[in-house]
Amino acid sequence: MKQFVFIRTLAALGAAVMAAAALTAPAAAYDNEADLALAALGNAAAVADSSASTHISEENEVRAIWISFLDLEPILSGKSEAEFSAGVGEMYQNCLDAGLNTVIVQVRPYGDSFYPSDLFPWSSYAYGAIGADPGFDPLEILANKAHAMGLTIEAWVNPLRLMYESEIESVPSRYPVRQWYDDSAKRAESLISYGGRLYLNPASSEARELVCDGVREILRNYDVDGIHIDDYFYPSGLPFDYDAASYAASGSALSQADWRRENITALVGEMYETVKSCGDYTFGISPQGIVENDYNKVYADVAYWASHEGYCDYLAPQIYFGFDHATADYASVLREWSEMTTAEGVTLRIGLSPYKSGNTDQYAGSGMNEWVENTDIIARQIDLSRQYDNVGGVILFRYEQIFVSPNASMQLEKKNFTALLQ
Repeated sequence: MKQFVFIRTLAALGAAVMAAAALTAPAAAYDNEADLALAALGNAAAVADSSASTHISEENEVRAIWISFLDLEPILSGKSEAEFSAGVGEMYQNCLDAGLNTVIVQVRPYGDSFYPSDLFPWSSYAYGAIGADPGFDPLEILANKAHAMGLTIEAWVNPLRLMYESEIESVPSRYPVRQWYDDSAKRAESLISYGGRLYLNPASSEARELVCDGVREILRNYDVDGIHIDDYFYPSGLPFDYDAASYAASGSALSQADWRRENITALVGEMYETVKSCGDYTFGISPQGIVENDYNKVYADVAYWASHEGYCDYLAPQIYFGFDHATADYASVLREWSEMTTAEGVTLRIGLSPYKSGNTDQYAGSGMNEWVENTDIIARQIDLSRQYDNVGGVILFRYEQIFVSPNASMQLEKKNFTALLQ
């Protein structure tokens, strides 16, 4: 374990005192219903004590946030270049004011793009329709403004998930995905159609090559600091009979489940090699928090990547569980990830879920009301993560719920965790 400084800074102590004073002030001191709601919630929950941390952040700690396509759409779709640039500036300033130093921005959610690409069509979330050009380059603005404001930026892509099958005819014919769909042999080899959605098939070397070419395109054309992918690998629940013929044709001696895992591991390794071939960039993966689900539902062998070099620089498990979760409490899951991450140069960034603040967690069993009854959960989770040598930071999901439309509970949660991030 690290040797931590078990003291509270004067600034943090002052924040705690101010928070406590605000939370115990009489109702007459509040001007409106929102303030009254915050005061009542604060008095009912454990808040004032967590504004200061016993585990001080280190200078190189990653304090990141996921900015999804849903966060970008309101400031981009139908907007001018100047309007979008102003919106990005406001978004980034909010992040800086909260003590964050890294933005992970989703630039390819559904086999589409938020930048002019030779490989993928414009996203419908960029300008209202698949293939519609907004007339400027959003990713260029996102990347350049991040660095101008002192933020690290990673481009977040979904490597395999594509658009709905009903949308494929809107994709211009010059793009590989549309060409493969129109060719029945290519479609069977390189695409998966399941639940109405299309996916690139990781068993196809051509499909994996397209993913890597897309990574290379971003790194060669934009001033980003790395590539980030999340947990969309094989579609969850895909029946084995779907790709039984492809599995048989491969001649693999592995079980079909292990063959799928081998395909995903090949994809991840090839992406890592592509990133490193382009320069000094970071490659990170954000899998589901439950290792068994990664392994058996989407065929991602995260334990292997965590214990072997050549697959990622960091893993960001989505540990979206409270301390009181009946079957997957935060402390236990965090410990599991830390213990299995042993490869040289591989660190953890813990994915946290402030979006749950103020909401019932229906899957948490006896801990279902934890996020309703407490507003210091994220702060305590950050604090605990700092006790682990191989944890290099945290990532918050996601921008909107924290900065655009926070509920009353989230506003208090934010006060508590931002006190730790400053």
